[in-house]
Amino acid sequence: MAVIQINVLGTSFALKAEEDLPYLEKILDYYKRVCDEIQKSDGIQDQKQTAVLAGILIADELYKEKQKSLEARDAAKSQADGTDPLADMETERLTKSMIDKIDKALE
Repeated sequence: MAVIQINVLGTSFALKAEEDLPYLEKILDYYKRVCDEIQKSDGIQDQKQTAVLAGILIADELYKEKQKSLEARDAAKSQADGTDPLADMETERLTKSMIDKIDKALE
C-alpha cells in the first residue's frame, strides 16, 4: 500500500492505494502527459474539460485494448475448435453488406 500526492490541473490531494508507489507514479505521469497533449493539441485551457477529455481518451484506449484481447481470445478459441476466424469475419462482413443492401431496397 502506498500514498501518492496528486498535483494535476490545479488540484492537489493525497491518494492511498493498494498498488506500490512506482506504479502509481507511472499512472499519474501518464495521466499528466495525456492532459498536456490535450491542452497543446486542442488548445483547451479549461481544467475540467481537460480532465474529462483525458478520462475519455484513456477509457477509449482501455476499451480498444480489451476488445483486442477479446478478439485474440476468440481467435484462439476458434483455432482450438477447428474453425477459421478469418472466414467467420468475412462471413460477418458479407452478411452485414447484404443486410444494408436489403434495407436500402426496402426504403
